[in-house]
Amino acid sequence: MKLNSVVFKLGATILFLQLIILIPLGYIILQLILNYSINQTETQLIQLSEKYAEQVDDLKAPENQQLLEQLTTMTDTSAAILNQQGEMVLQTNWHDNIVDEALENPQLQQLKEGETIVEGYNFNGSNYLKVAQPIATPDGIQGSVVLFSSFGLISNSIHNIIFLVILASLGAVVLAIGFTIFISKKLGAPLVTMEKVAKEIAEQKNFSLRVDYKANDEIGSLAQAINHLSETLERYQTNRNEFFSNITHELKTPLTYVKGYANAVRHEMYQSKEERDEFLEIIENESDHISNLMDDLTDMSKIEEGKIDLNVEELDMNHLAEEMLKRSQFRAAEKGLQLHLDIPDHTIWIKADRNRMDQILTNLVENAVRYTEKGRITLRIANQSDQVLVQVIDTGIGIKQEDVPYLFERFYRVDKSRSRANGGTGLGLAIVKHLVEMHEGSIEINSELNKGTTVSLYFPKQ
Repeated sequence: MKLNSVVFKLGATILFLQLIILIPLGYIILQLILNYSINQTETQLIQLSEKYAEQVDDLKAPENQQLLEQLTTMTDTSAAILNQQGEMVLQTNWHDNIVDEALENPQLQQLKEGETIVEGYNFNGSNYLKVAQPIATPDGIQGSVVLFSSFGLISNSIHNIIFLVILASLGAVVLAIGFTIFISKKLGAPLVTMEKVAKEIAEQKNFSLRVDYKANDEIGSLAQAINHLSETLERYQTNRNEFFSNITHELKTPLTYVKGYANAVRHEMYQSKEERDEFLEIIENESDHISNLMDDLTDMSKIEEGKIDLNVEELDMNHLAEEMLKRSQFRAAEKGLQLHLDIPDHTIWIKADRNRMDQILTNLVENAVRYTEKGRITLRIANQSDQVLVQVIDTGIGIKQEDVPYLFERFYRVDKSRSRANGGTGLGLAIVKHLVEMHEGSIEINSELNKGTTVSLYFPKQ
């Protein structure tokens, strides 16, 4: 695993977070156990010393020795009985003279006043917990019982506990490492896969690749984004290849006509003046076709580079629509189609670039004529609250619903063979959409296969 890989970084981060939680937590647990052990030992010694002091009536009674030995044996402590002067009367399980050193005069005075003494005690480098309890009789304080518990015993228990805590901590660390490796691979593996797929898409141009990862989280969303990008690039590449093939055809066919008929005119290969004029008309029409195709390519190039500027002015949409339909009347009549203009009695004004708006209407109406075999085409202009509605409605062959979302993509054509037969390049609607959006408008298409299509444009009012 590489040190700079996302899996390693993610795993190291998770492990670090786990350790900074486990280490302080282990320290706190040890401190709690240590304090609990000391407090328990202290409480136990106080209770035992109180019980023993209550049972002693006479410091010199012979049963005191037996009671004291039982006490020290059961509790593994050292004990002594002192008189009022602090002199030892009995001792059990202890070193000589320690009692004399352990109790000082202030402490003896505290005992005479009935107080209990609890303190740490050091003897010959060893730490002890000392508890002294006064022995009270009806005649007053007769002496005291002193219990000593070695911290060594507590330390042994603490060491055992520390060992168990360390062992448990190591187990927790091992589990944490395992959990970290699992989580980091679970989270990092999809990212590594996405990186490989994205690199192959970029370097090998293999747009058919997909990331096989589905989850309802950010990584799943990233996988979907990469797949969507790959699908888009694949579709773009396919459309581009088809576009270049179509452009080659669209250019080659009219150029062949132009060359052939120009050669016929130059060599006077016509039978009459009317036939010569027909040849010249064909040459002119094919030249116009090439010119229009070049204009589309130029416009798309300018749009992509953001080099189109609008010359906005007050525009009479009624008049523009009338002029546009007059130009399309001849071609519609050739196919037996009716062109209908639906405009209100009052003039509808918008702020727009006249040439670009004319280009939009011409493109949409010519598309409608191109893909309508019978019926009528309606150009409608209307007011809608704060918008101006422009619609082109035809009774043509229509479009499948699954194709509608892609109509505005560059180079996209619904039916490749049909579009080629009708001379479509797949650029018209893409250009229209960009021009409409440059006028702060919007466009939508509603279509039903074999019934017709309605293209609706919405422009803001003045």
